[in-house]
Amino acid sequence: MEMKKPIRQKIIFCVMSVSVLLGILLMAAMIISNLITTRTLLLDNMQMLAKVSSQNISSNLHLLTDRMAGLLLEEVLVDDTADSRVKQEVLDERESRIEFVWLAAYDMEGRKLYGDEEAPVSIGGREYYDKISETHNMVIGEPVYESGIWQIAVAAPLKKGEEDYAYLIGSYKYDLLNDVLGNINIGANGGAYIINEKGDIIADRDVENMSVRNNIYELYGSKKNNKFLDAMTNFQTGAAGMRMHGIYHYAAYSPVAGTNWTLVVDAPNSDFMGAVVVTGIVSVALGILLMVGAVVYSSQVSGRISDSLSLATERLSALAEGNLKDEVMIARTGDEAQVMTEALAKTIENVDTYIEDLGRSLDSLSEGDYSQEVPDNFTGDFRAIREALCRITDSLNETMHRIHASSKAVRNNSSEVSGYAERLYGGAMEQEKALERLNSSIQVIVDRIGEIDESATKVKQFAIGAEEKANQGKSQMDTMLEAMNDIYADMQEIINISHMIEEISDQTSLLSLNASIEAARAGESGRGFGIVAQQIGILADQTASALQRTVEIIGQTSLSIDKGMKAAETTAGSFMEIHEVTKIFTDISKEIEQIANEQQAAVAKVSEEVERVEEVANVNQDLSRMTDETAAKSLKEAGELAEVVEAVKLREKI
Repeated sequence: MEMKKPIRQKIIFCVMSVSVLLGILLMAAMIISNLITTRTLLLDNMQMLAKVSSQNISSNLHLLTDRMAGLLLEEVLVDDTADSRVKQEVLDERESRIEFVWLAAYDMEGRKLYGDEEAPVSIGGREYYDKISETHNMVIGEPVYESGIWQIAVAAPLKKGEEDYAYLIGSYKYDLLNDVLGNINIGANGGAYIINEKGDIIADRDVENMSVRNNIYELYGSKKNNKFLDAMTNFQTGAAGMRMHGIYHYAAYSPVAGTNWTLVVDAPNSDFMGAVVVTGIVSVALGILLMVGAVVYSSQVSGRISDSLSLATERLSALAEGNLKDEVMIARTGDEAQVMTEALAKTIENVDTYIEDLGRSLDSLSEGDYSQEVPDNFTGDFRAIREALCRITDSLNETMHRIHASSKAVRNNSSEVSGYAERLYGGAMEQEKALERLNSSIQVIVDRIGEIDESATKVKQFAIGAEEKANQGKSQMDTMLEAMNDIYADMQEIINISHMIEEISDQTSLLSLNASIEAARAGESGRGFGIVAQQIGILADQTASALQRTVEIIGQTSLSIDKGMKAAETTAGSFMEIHEVTKIFTDISKEIEQIANEQQAAVAKVSEEVERVEEVANVNQDLSRMTDETAAKSLKEAGELAEVVEAVKLREKI
């Protein structure tokens, strides 16, 4: 089989890959470590520098305030009786000893009382005036550009008792701050400046930038930077990395004690990247040298390993092709390669021996000799092969013994089966004749059931006719009963009308009597009316007489109708009983017909089963004949099998 890639190349590739990966990781770790270390050290140093510088600025400003505090002790300045010239002389004397740009006193409205001619006439509206008016304490003003120079004013209240009497203002040159800012040197492009609580840059190492009065929020404001800018304007101390004008800067800040100012020191990251770049270059060079050395060393080691393994590889390839005779070349290297070639030589020797033993045993089995024993010289997992072959040999011996015994039993059984087959054939013939007789009897039963079915059908037809007649008579009787009920109802109505006529006749007679009485009272004039009343009475009597006869006739008719109703009801009950009997007779005829049909179906089923039994009997007859023939053949083959088994050499049973 062709190798895709030699092991030597694999080892070199693996070592190169690991070396490159380790080199990259080490260089990345060194660069990241240098960056982190540089950033940490720079921020710590810059923060310390900002603290020290802010303390120096605070010390210089404290010196200015001390000078002003000493001037406030002059009592003449708050003496209302002292002349302004005397006060001016005090200021001139102090100014000669201290380098003031100007020194002057102002009233509470900010108007100058006395002082240098260079002093402004009014300080109203100036930042330090607003603060001293608000705090009533000494205030340091922000640097301002006046008379061609930058100045810093210190304002102190002249108090008379607890109340402010006037304001004493002394202005110093800006050099006091500039000396401190100018001495702050960090990086080639670093900067130092002072901001107020609003973020305005009020002092800068580069004096030319002070006239612009920039705001740090406008210059460097961003969502990320604002939290650091807020810390500066809130007079906190700290250091952070910020992006300014698109360039990453390190910035430190610290408040100036005694003021509302904060000192800020910053420097771009690029000023400190030289050492990091040099370190990175050195790291890359060292990594490359290490990788070259690793490749050279791994090439030598892989060459020795490859030469040692080639001996075993060539022999294993020959072994894969079935070569067990060639000798294995032992690698005398004193390592795993030597152990592997020695183990390979021993393995090939053992396998060759095992194959020879197995070949001899299998040859004996193929020649029919099952009595040979398998040599017991197998070791390790090869013992499983010997045990399997032994089990096969033992199984073959056992099987052949069983076959020999079975062949004798088969021969004896074949003789018995042949006798049984002859008797089975005779029995099948008798069974066929019995089935023919049974079939004839079933046919007679079928014919009788057919006659019963015809009789049941006729009975059913007669029963249906009788049921129809009974139903018809019942229907007619129901109609007659309904008519009799109607006649009875009409008779009741006639009786009611007769009673009504009788009442009318009685009232008419009473009316005729009353009319006759009234006519008699009337005399001659009522005579005609009396005749009419008499006739009406006669008519009422006749009506009553006729009505009495009618009532008697109606009574006789009602009695006749009652007798007819009772007779009709009796007749209707008889028809109902006839109807029930007819229905029962019809149900019985249906059951007889159903039973006949079921018997006919059962006999048909029995006939089918008899036919199937007859078919099975025919099949059994054929099978018995074939069994007889097969038993004869089995007897012959059993004899041949016994001859074959006797030719095999077997071990004696223990």
